[in-house]
Amino acid sequence: MPKIRSILGYMWAGAAVIVVFATFLGSGFFSRTLVAASGVKISPLYTGGEVVRSVDHGSYRALIHRPVFDALIGERKEGFIQVNWEPLAGLPPVIEESIDYTGDGKADFSVRIDTKTGKTMLTHINPQVTSIEESVKLDDGWVVRVQLKKD
Repeated sequence: MPKIRSILGYMWAGAAVIVVFATFLGSGFFSRTLVAASGVKISPLYTGGEVVRSVDHGSYRALIHRPVFDALIGERKEGFIQVNWEPLAGLPPVIEESIDYTGDGKADFSVRIDTKTGKTMLTHINPQVTSIEESVKLDDGWVVRVQLKKD
């Protein structure tokens, strides 16, 4: 009887070690599956929102995100629009881009970025555009967030 108990104990320990290794090695898969099943999303306050338009300039492209006014409940009076330029290797020394975020065919603002110094200038055409929230150089390009206000 003691021999059978020790054999069962070793089998139990071996099974536990296998389960621990399988859980550790499969944690990426399990976490992605759990997130996909639950419908959890990263807030657009961090991601910049969904990309609604891409403008190809040959060696680089501009990704224009949707305007973000999201709040915990409802919408805020102030928001932003994010524009990404990528890839970093294809960017010119100075980026000049006119952005139409309302979709009416007229530019709402234009941005000028000196990619060497990081100096960013904003020209607002639409009165809802207020200022530059941030301009950041990333590993794969540049990101600019422009402050917006609702009427």
